[in-house]
Amino acid sequence: MGTSATSGSQIFTALLWTALSIAMLIIGSMHVDNCPAEPKIPIYLIVAGVFHLLGLALSPLKFVAEKVAYAIGGVIGLFSLCWFIAGSVWVFRIYQYNPRACNDMVYKFAFGILIFEYIFLAALVAVACLCTLCVGCLEAHTDTEVPSTMRSPEDEEALK
Repeated sequence: MGTSATSGSQIFTALLWTALSIAMLIIGSMHVDNCPAEPKIPIYLIVAGVFHLLGLALSPLKFVAEKVAYAIGGVIGLFSLCWFIAGSVWVFRIYQYNPRACNDMVYKFAFGILIFEYIFLAALVAVACLCTLCVGCLEAHTDTEVPSTMRSPEDEEALK
């Protein structure tokens, strides 16, 4: 049951990111010249969409050339992180200006994508911290038990 749940969530996540990436490409491409306040926002959407799709396309490569897939994935991940930071600067820099000299749909979509990614990253960090905490608690619990080879005969008798 655990394996199918994991596969189901992985499929859902891949489909969600695929749909968002395609939407990023379409919206960014349709409005390349419609954001004079920050012309890089549509470019941000296009490039981020392409790199998200590239990252997803690497999944089958892991079955054929695992090390190559992880190396390419690392480079794509590093670039995506830098691009995410740049996109955040471009989008949030003009947030305070109202009305913005930017197509409303493009701006709100880029803003929403970035907020979604921040929430997604926060959830990943929270899960990683929770897993680390659980592993630490399990290790601390198992470390307190004395192996039977180190117990004295009196300790063995007391345990019975």
